[in-house]
Amino acid sequence: MERDPSWIDEMRADLGEAPVERFLSRAGGMRLYVPGTRLADSLLVTLAGRDIARWISARYAGEYLDVPSGRAQAREGLKQALREAPDTPVNELANRFGVTARRVLQVKAELAEEEEPPLLTVMRKASSE
Repeated sequence: MERDPSWIDEMRADLGEAPVERFLSRAGGMRLYVPGTRLADSLLVTLAGRDIARWISARYAGEYLDVPSGRAQAREGLKQALREAPDTPVNELANRFGVTARRVLQVKAELAEEEEPPLLTVMRKASSE
């Protein structure tokens, strides 16, 4: 099940940065079944370790969980950084998130389109025709 990536932040707060990063590097991009019972011999335990597997199972037992990839995490981090401080220099953001300056500008344009009021979008289309 596609979930808001904030569950990763909750897991980091509860279990610490290092184990969560290890889990994401091993399972990022995968869809995993979260067993409610017989956790010990599951793929989730193999990839995540006992503590993380218990944490996930307590919340999402019986469901499939899409684990975000490191790339998706970086993309969300870049979007969040642009929302919080839109005037941050493009090169600084590119360096911090390991992307090109061009990619930062693309994401900035995508965010501007998402946040554009619907009436303005209609007016832009009408003026370009």
